[in-house]
Amino acid sequence: MLKRMKTKQTTRITMDVKPVFRKEVSESITKPRTTQPYFTKYEYTYLLGVRAKQLEQGAKPMVSLEGLKMSDPQFVTKLARREIEQRKLPFLVRRRLPNGQSEFWSAQELEVMW
Repeated sequence: MLKRMKTKQTTRITMDVKPVFRKEVSESITKPRTTQPYFTKYEYTYLLGVRAKQLEQGAKPMVSLEGLKMSDPQFVTKLARREIEQRKLPFLVRRRLPNGQSEFWSAQELEVMW
């Protein structure tokens, strides 16, 4: 869920992590999907940030480290980007629809369009 917080100078958008129950996911899978199998820029950015933070805190990488230098300041971000591009992350993306229902997509199903 996105929340807009207005201050005098800027508008901040925050995403809340909500629990997802197996029943909701299994019901959603049986219905035809209405959205496209592409990351939105917000989903991609959020997923990139979450995964980069996990890697920084010691999570094991799910792809090879070939071609990446650990001395690079952008190492963690590049590694997270590579994991997304190679579709290795076991995350679920919940898309809320205007009719109040939700669609669930695995991060492995979604593609980067740009």
